[in-house]
Amino acid sequence: MGISAWMMLSGALLVVVGALIRWKVSSYDLKDAAIDSAWTLARGKRTAENPTALETKLNEIASQPTWTGKATKTAGTVAGHFAAQVLGVVALFMMLAGAVLAVAGYFWK
Repeated sequence: MGISAWMMLSGALLVVVGALIRWKVSSYDLKDAAIDSAWTLARGKRTAENPTALETKLNEIASQPTWTGKATKTAGTVAGHFAAQVLGVVALFMMLAGAVLAVAGYFWK
């Protein structure tokens, strides 16, 4: 395999890894949870057995037995949200770099 093939393969790998990171961190992102909750409500799919994503996060916090447990769970949720935001941007740059690398490998002579 030549350098062109390696560049395209590396670019494709970066795109796949970036997409996997975005998929994994989306469960920690409160913005995605809010959009998912709004979409669930708009479609009329919210029931007592099927709470929205935000309700699920709030129920996890409320289920903690002590105030310190609730505060710790809230802090963890907020920290997870900010980490998800940062990793989401990193993943987007990885996918962009992978696409550029793959295209450069395609046109490499």
